[in-house]
Amino acid sequence: MGKFSKSILYKKQINELLKHEWKIVYDQNNERVIIINEYDTEISNSLLGFVGSEINDYINRREEETFGEKRKQRLDEFTIKRQGIEDYVLIEDRTSILEAYHDKNEMFNLEKFAVSPSNNLRYDEYNAYLTLAEAEKVLHALQSFVDKKRKNE
Repeated sequence: MGKFSKSILYKKQINELLKHEWKIVYDQNNERVIIINEYDTEISNSLLGFVGSEINDYINRREEETFGEKRKQRLDEFTIKRQGIEDYVLIEDRTSILEAYHDKNEMFNLEKFAVSPSNNLRYDEYNAYLTLAEAEKVLHALQSFVDKKRKNE
C-alpha cells in the first residue's frame, strides 16, 4: 500500500475548499457558529468533516508547539514507579494504546490513543478520569457486563 496522500484521497473536498472564499460567522442570538461561502451557502457535510479533521490536526500541532510533544508511547516502568501508578493495565494493538491505572491523585485513569504514522500526532480516542465515587458507580455495570458475556460464551 502506498503512502497516504490527502490530496488524492480528499481531492473533491480540497477543490471545493479552494474554489470559494469561506468565512466563519458567529450568530449571537443562537450562540452558534456556521461556515459560509461568498454566496452565503453553508459548508457541505463532506467538506465540514474534512475541515474539522484538519482543524483537529492544527490544534494538535499548535499544542505541541506551545506545550511540548505529547506522550506517544505506553507508560514505561520508570514513569509508572516515579508517578506512583498502581494496577497498570496495557492493551496494545497495531493502531492504538489503551491504558488503565490509578495514581497518587486518587483517580482511576482510562486513556486510549493512537499516533498517526503520517504526521506523528497523537489522537485521543477517549479519556476517562474517575473519582472513587464515580468508579464505584461504574464498577457494578462493568462487572455485570463481564458476567453476562462470560455466561454466554
